[in-house]
Amino acid sequence: MRQHPRWGDKETVKRVAKVEVDLLNYYPSVAIKILGTWEHRGNIELYFKHRYRDFNHPIGSLTEYYKFNAEDVKIVLRDLQKMQPKILSQDEIDILEENYSWEQIAV
Repeated sequence: MRQHPRWGDKETVKRVAKVEVDLLNYYPSVAIKILGTWEHRGNIELYFKHRYRDFNHPIGSLTEYYKFNAEDVKIVLRDLQKMQPKILSQDEIDILEENYSWEQIAV
């Protein structure tokens, strides 16, 4: 599995900053370590929420956090690393590059 720990990626930086702000409302300090990213795999979120629902650990009103012990983290990371890289179709590439109008996509 190809992983991309891309701290320089603008979206990653924005997401990490948002998570920090959210958590600082509940904890005096926060340290975030990115263990991996998977390009074009937004579908992982629903899979993760379902598969690891027993580890869900709401923090105040925040519901997207999970609590794992050290061994469970290794198991989860191995599970995610088994996912094959997502190869985009030409239609998906065109959509990302905004080569389609919304009317074309909807049809």
